[in-house]
Amino acid sequence: MPNPGSLDAIVLDVDGTLYRQAPVRRQMALRLAGACVTQPLRAQRAVRAIRAFRSNLETIRRELPADADHPAQQLRRTVEQTGLPEDLVRSLIEEWMFERPLTLIGGYPRKGLHRFLGQALKNGIRLGVFSEYPSDGKLESLGVRDPFSVVVSSCDPQVRRFKPDPTGFLHVARQLGAAAETTLVIGDRDDADGAGARAAGMAYLEIGGSRFPTFDRLSSHLFESASPDPRSAGPPR
Repeated sequence: MPNPGSLDAIVLDVDGTLYRQAPVRRQMALRLAGACVTQPLRAQRAVRAIRAFRSNLETIRRELPADADHPAQQLRRTVEQTGLPEDLVRSLIEEWMFERPLTLIGGYPRKGLHRFLGQALKNGIRLGVFSEYPSDGKLESLGVRDPFSVVVSSCDPQVRRFKPDPTGFLHVARQLGAAAETTLVIGDRDDADGAGARAAGMAYLEIGGSRFPTFDRLSSHLFESASPDPRSAGPPR
């Protein structure tokens, strides 16, 4: 990895990286349980759709089918497995996975996030996001939309490939005007973010583990260490 002085760009994942995903999911599970009382049929269908949707993401990540539109495959498989109409599946996923969590995400930023982004910009590093799903709303909820000059998702028409396929990583780097060898990827999953970064020829650092539990620790490593190198960060979790 290049030293921070020669870094052109940092690309960050969103879910589980910029914010702590576990408490958000716990609270959403409670809200969904409450909906099972007030809207039992729709809530039960939502549970089925969400489980299948998440499971299919992991399956497609493992398979990485060639020449396939991954988000379209995820939706199609979910419809087939649940037996629910496509329009209903879209509606349930949008409501329970993308819209309702926005009221919670802002309460769980990973510690030191704002300071880290500010230090990166101060060092002349361009910032981008690459997430599986559209993330502008999540960034707004966290109050960190402005630092990012490029926001890309696997669902964008120029990508349509899930991590660890390198397509999205390379696309966001091009949008940032950065070469792969001077781009650092930060995420919370080595099997998705890390593997995709390496496939794209980029350096990778993982946040949320014992070495870098917060962005404060990562800021110290990147911007205060003499010669930071993510390969010294130890094995993935």
